[in-house]
Amino acid sequence: MIVRILKGRVSPEQVDHFRVKALSVLEDVRTHPGLVHAEVARQVHSDGGEDVVFVSVWRDFAAIYGWLGVTNLLDTPMMDQGEHILSEFAVQHYEALDPDEVVLPAVRVAGPVYADGAPRAAAAGRMSS
Repeated sequence: MIVRILKGRVSPEQVDHFRVKALSVLEDVRTHPGLVHAEVARQVHSDGGEDVVFVSVWRDFAAIYGWLGVTNLLDTPMMDQGEHILSEFAVQHYEALDPDEVVLPAVRVAGPVYADGAPRAAAAGRMSS
């Protein structure tokens, strides 16, 4: 799976326009094959502007390309048609870790390990009755 994160800054003058556009994009993206989940979230600042994130989880890159309809993964529907809703933005993609594909090294425990990191004999620290 691929996690796509768009982070951006919305100026106070663009907040209302952004909300309308974001809800429209969210409605659209949720209809595309290969989408697992999508959300838009915001953090409001004292000046009335907002930091926003658009997080979407996709089955694979092909699904993202299908949604965007372009070959540049840095394109975003939030900035189409020359609109400047976001005063700054960044797009990042992450490959989700699949627990079935993660191979952890074998760990052999020889006995208790204490805070100082020193191993102790099995009988050490036992109280006799």
